[in-house]
Amino acid sequence: MEETDIKPPKVPPFDMSEEARALLHRLVQGDQVESADPGRAELAALGLAVHNPHCDLWGLSDLSHAEQTALAAERAGIAEHLQRMRQLSELHGELRRELRNTKSSSVDGIEFLDRLDIVTSTISQAMDSARSRIRTAHPQDRKAEILRKAAESDVKALRRGVAFQTLYPDTARTRPGEQEWAATVSEHGAEVRTVATAFERMILVDDKLAVVADHRGEPNRDIAFKVTHPGMVALLHHIYEQQWERAEPWAGGRLLRKAETVTTGRSRRILNKLREGRTLKQIATELGVSLRTVNSDLNKLYEAVGVNTQFALGVWWSSEAAADERKLG
Repeated sequence: MEETDIKPPKVPPFDMSEEARALLHRLVQGDQVESADPGRAELAALGLAVHNPHCDLWGLSDLSHAEQTALAAERAGIAEHLQRMRQLSELHGELRRELRNTKSSSVDGIEFLDRLDIVTSTISQAMDSARSRIRTAHPQDRKAEILRKAAESDVKALRRGVAFQTLYPDTARTRPGEQEWAATVSEHGAEVRTVATAFERMILVDDKLAVVADHRGEPNRDIAFKVTHPGMVALLHHIYEQQWERAEPWAGGRLLRKAETVTTGRSRRILNKLREGRTLKQIATELGVSLRTVNSDLNKLYEAVGVNTQFALGVWWSSEAAADERKLG
């Protein structure tokens, strides 16, 4: 079998049967159902129905716990893919060394980009040559001047008929630079989404090339890997699709929700874990983000709420003033 015959595994879209939806509606209304009821097994598998052994009936689960459990499973799946990427990289490194020892040469499909100017040039050249689609994911802030330059090249690609997808964190909805960029490219047909949970930084061009961050040691925005190996590129598209399915559409508006809010999905999880007595390091580990990210989210909350200590922030989070924020989940 040729390498080009290898296809990435397809992830079925999330769906729920009509029987399960009807049964879920009953549970929400406060009913308890029997094990044999159509759709009950499906709801149990999703963590939405819980068994009461005293009456041998099933009721509605704690939805907050069910959501967190489901999201944790998704994050675990992404972590598993990243671990496989690291293992594949190590394997190819061993093969390269073996080939060098035997004075053989081969295109291995992975190139280390050790300077920011090389990373930038590689991305620019790849995007200028894109023919079918460009996918980008930016979990960190981007400077306004960089975004304005990016908008020009992105619009050029869109006008050539290249499909464009971009992921940002929910916090991008509060930043003028990302707002302006998202509004501009959305007008020309780009799809932009934001997500509350952590995701991986990457740029995918067609089905031939990817640029991903170097995950060895502390994250570094100035170095990266260029990936052209077809199997690795397919895997990265698969990971991107998982991240994309967790995100919500955005066309440049300030916030997703109808009411003005000062928290994001991730910052609310941080506040709830602080209230449970977790340390910042424990929170970073449980959310799958860096300690710096947790501190950054807290600093934004300090500024938005007008406090400067964790204790004061905790008092605000438990107060009536934050009641609407807490209802967001």
